[in-house]
Formats: sequence, C-alpha cells, structure tokens
Amino acid sequence: MKIEVRKPDVRDVVKLVASAADKRGNIPVLSNLLLEANDNVLRLTATNLEIGISALVNCQVIEEGKATANATKLAKLLSTITGEDVEISLEGDTLYVRSSNAKFSLATLPADEFPEIDLPEAYNVKLPSEEVDKAVRKVAYAVSRDEARYILTGVYFRSFGDKFHAVATDGHRLALYEVEVYSEAFDAIIPRKSLGELKKLLKESEEVELTESDSKLFFRIGDTVMWSSLIEGEYPDYMSVIPESNPLRAVADKEELLSALKEVSSIYDKEEVRAVLFNFSAGTLKLTAKKLGDEGVHEEAEVVIPVEYSGDEFTIGFNVNHMIESIASFDGSSIVISMDQPVTPVLISSEEEPQLKNVVMPMKV
Repeated sequence: MKIEVRKPDVRDVVKLVASAADKRGNIPVLSNLLLEANDNVLRLTATNLEIGISALVNCQVIEEGKATANATKLAKLLSTITGEDVEISLEGDTLYVRSSNAKFSLATLPADEFPEIDLPEAYNVKLPSEEVDKAVRKVAYAVSRDEARYILTGVYFRSFGDKFHAVATDGHRLALYEVEVYSEAFDAIIPRKSLGELKKLLKESEEVELTESDSKLFFRIGDTVMWSSLIEGEYPDYMSVIPESNPLRAVADKEELLSALKEVSSIYDKEEVRAVLFNFSAGTLKLTAKKLGDEGVHEEAEVVIPVEYSGDEFTIGFNVNHMIESIASFDGSSIVISMDQPVTPVLISSEEEPQLKNVVMPMKV
C-alpha cells in the first residue's frame, strides 16, 4: 500500500475515526485503525465492537493495499507532522508516514485480523441531523445508569412513518422529544456510550441516514458511516405514563425557577437524598428543603417565587436534581407544571417547545 494525500484532509478524518478505537487494548488489533487504499480513495475504519466509524479520504493511490496502525499514535503523528502533503506506505510490517522533511515509522498488525464489517448499501430512514442532535441532547439526561435495568441504559429511537421519537427514562423520570418528519417505521435502543460519538458526527451534514442490520444501527452522514450495537429487548410503553390530562397547572419563569431550585439545594451534600417540597398557592410557589443533622439540629432553605397558579393550595415533593435537569432541558422562557395528586406523575412542558415532554415522579418528603 502506498498513497499520497493532503495532510489536513487525512489528519481530520483520522482524528474522527480514531475515537471509535478500543482504548483498553484487550484485543490489540482493535486499538488500531484499518487503512484500505484503492480507486484513489483511502477508507479509514476503527471499532471497539460496540461502536465503529468508517470514513473516506480522497488521495492518490500509487499502490493499492491495506494495513493497520495504532489509532492514537497515528492521530497524534498527523497532528504534529509539518508540511501540507504526506506519503503513507506499508513496507513489510512497518507503516511509514513521510512529509517533505520528516519520516516516521509505526508498527502494524495484520489487516486480516481486523474485524470484517459489511457496510450497508441502502439506508431506508432519512432524518434532519439538527433535529436528531437536538433530540439526543434533550432526553439523554434521563437515561438510566443502573446496569440492572439494562433496557433503560440507552435512548429509544422510534419512527412511526410521519413522526420520530427519542425517549429516555430511568423509571423515576422520562423525557420524550418528537420530530414531525416522514421516514420509514423503525425502532431501536441506542446505548448511552454511543451517543457522544453520534453527536460529533451529526454536525458534519444536514441529513443523517439510518438502517438496521445484524443487530447494529448504522448512521451515514456524508462519506462517514458510524454504527452502534443495540440494546435488545422491548422498551416500556412510555406513552401510557405521560399524564396529558393532569388538572392542576402552574406556569413559572424557567430561569427564575431554576435559580430557586439551585438555591434551596445548596444546603445538601452531594451524597445526600436531595428532596425539595413544592407548595403552590394562589400566584405563589414556595420551595423548601430541609437537612436533618446530628442531635436533632437541622438546616433549612426556603425560596418563594411568583407563578401563574389559581387552584387550591397544593404540596408535592421531588428529587431536586430530577427537577433541575428536567427544567434545564427546555429552551423556552416559561415552564408549565401539570399535576394531579401528590403521588402521581407530573408533566413538565413548555408552550414554546411543544415537541418536548418530561415526566417526573414525585417523592415523599
């Protein structure tokens, strides 16, 4: 294998693809990039078996072939080497990278040890990259970190044909983001660890194409393909737990409510259960947090803010972190809190952002 390529082109793609390589080194070849040169195109591929990225770079192929080299070392080398053009060649078991005034050599592993990945030819779902990126950003906070609830440790993607849902829940709160867009029906649960790589790629193109194959979900963005293993199993019926008809309704300024919640939570240490009591009365919301100390000594925080509320006095408790993360996920200036009973799910929404719906379970305080 021997190619000539512009350094800025190959440097940026190597950096992107290398992020999918295995950093633990349990299987040595998975710490490497696969380089495949033919038809004046260099394909770069990396995978840790859970996620993978493959991308193309235009180049001049002098001799076709393929090789592998350590992803981290190759990315670092290409970020520091001087000159605008580089030559990359495989000579024996060594990969050489040359510029006008420099020469580097890297050890290789046999290319046939690298896992074979069959990239799909056709992609049956097309979605706006900006909306997918926003959907992931809006709901990811609610993904479960409890490996015992494995089904909930990812974001659920679901297309109905005329709309697309991204959903996350940990059993205590739920976030749903809906995009009105036509695509073929599909559903898949994407592991949390794959979402960071996906978000980086979504910035590269206006449209993302998706297809499922061999228990993997493939994303094509321009000339780059990312794939992720999927969480297998049936996702909970999330629509049935969204309380659309809660009768009690309060409207608050988003930033004012967030600030008040952060104020009252300041009395807690990180490891403590951080509970906050919401007391609604006509035109007013009082937030109260209490921390019990040794020998009956306790600390207390109380903040009062104005809200639009005209019902009977109503008191309900929450995990303050759950409320802060839920409210912070909205971009609008006002928040609607819809309630029924002190022990039933609460709907958090915004008239300025109807595509996002959050559900938070109350807690006894």
